[in-house]
Amino acid sequence: MTDTASSPVASSSTALPAVSPREERIGMLLVFLSALMWSFGGTIARFIHIGDSWTVVFWRSLWAVAFLIAFMLWRDGWRGTLNLFRHMGLPGLGVAFCFATASTSFVVALAYTTVANILLMQAGVPLLAALLAWLLFRERVGPATWIAIAAVIVGVAIMVSESLGGAVSPIGDGLALLIAVMFSVATVITRRFAHVRMVPANCLAALLAGAFAASQASAFAV
Repeated sequence: MTDTASSPVASSSTALPAVSPREERIGMLLVFLSALMWSFGGTIARFIHIGDSWTVVFWRSLWAVAFLIAFMLWRDGWRGTLNLFRHMGLPGLGVAFCFATASTSFVVALAYTTVANILLMQAGVPLLAALLAWLLFRERVGPATWIAIAAVIVGVAIMVSESLGGAVSPIGDGLALLIAVMFSVATVITRRFAHVRMVPANCLAALLAGAFAASQASAFAV
């Protein structure tokens, strides 16, 4: 008899899949590009002269759904796409809810606070995710990360004090904080369930955000 079967590593269903150095480099590049593209979102939104933020959320979500469905059909086919939605389970639903809340809050927050405030708050997402992972799963957090988390908390406190002082709307900063929290929760879920493909969760998130925005928008003309 061996104790291999009872080994925590062997029995863990949440162990991260092994990746090659090439895949790791591709992953890092994709993360960099996603952060770069997201950072332009606020600036581009300022050039959209539409009074109703919900109209922007609706069209943004509609195009996101179209792109993601096309991508999944191209990569996995009809049957594979349906299987992705069926197999994402509760982790996928959780990520979809987080992304729907975050993406909607991002567009609405732009009407109440500055782009800088929103993006600075989002810069703390990795640190908030590390804090949540430590609280929920006791994942190890190094001393340098603890110092960075403390710095983020101080920065958030300064931003909140500005909104309370009337420099910007507290609604905007509250939504910016909500965005960071939702992205952090989604990151922890994705990390914990690394075997689940989250592309359909992103698609469902856009669908939920678009459906809710459609019920709130005053018009759909752009």
